[in-house]
Amino acid sequence: MKFLARVVSIAILASLISGCDTTQIRKAMVHFDRAFIPVLAYSFEGDIHQAKRSVFYLEFQWQKLKKQYQAYLPEEAEALNRINSWLGDAYYAIDANNLTLAANQLEHVKYEFMELRQKYGVDYYLDNLYNFQDAIGLLSEAAGDELMCHMEWGEYEHLLQKAIEDWQAIRAQPIDSALHEFDEARLQQLAYKQDAMEAVLLQFAETFSCANRQQLAIASQSLQPAFFEVLRLFGNFEASQTYFAQK
Repeated sequence: MKFLARVVSIAILASLISGCDTTQIRKAMVHFDRAFIPVLAYSFEGDIHQAKRSVFYLEFQWQKLKKQYQAYLPEEAEALNRINSWLGDAYYAIDANNLTLAANQLEHVKYEFMELRQKYGVDYYLDNLYNFQDAIGLLSEAAGDELMCHMEWGEYEHLLQKAIEDWQAIRAQPIDSALHEFDEARLQQLAYKQDAMEAVLLQFAETFSCANRQQLAIASQSLQPAFFEVLRLFGNFEASQTYFAQK
């Protein structure tokens, strides 16, 4: 019976995502991420003031999305409870001025949503960006480690090449501009930020070819900031501030 219930749930979610008049769940995902990304970005960047302002809008969008997930996927109550707890922990950490802990809790939220989408076969543009973030995060972490996280030089080269290939795949992937509410100006801005990310990544690869770990560690510090310039375009930073002002 459990297997049958899951099959039915997957079928229902698939119809909700593919139906022309039932796309609200996907829009809700996008709206959640538009509120989630500002808090994630501010936490990574260490901007405590803006992080505190942004949590109100995130919580507002989370409550909306949670109601939809509870209705469509009641068997995922445990996953939703985990997300709710991690968001609560992130809010508490932000209130306590601990953005490192907040960023860690927000990463848990991100992974939980990614696993849910993968479980139900939901193709979502931001998941590829999030996977790429993990890839360059590993490259940065290893480059800053004197022992290169115990990696062989060839293994690190493989990870770097894989990150470059993943980025090229992201560049080639079409974006649903209507879903993400991207007008022509926004699309041009996205292309510009993607060009900048690619330039930083290729410069990092060139530094790697010099086989100097210290220079590599310095160069790696540019990867995440360039990535967040791309990711920021999918966040609604203005709404985060406006919602705070209304509270």
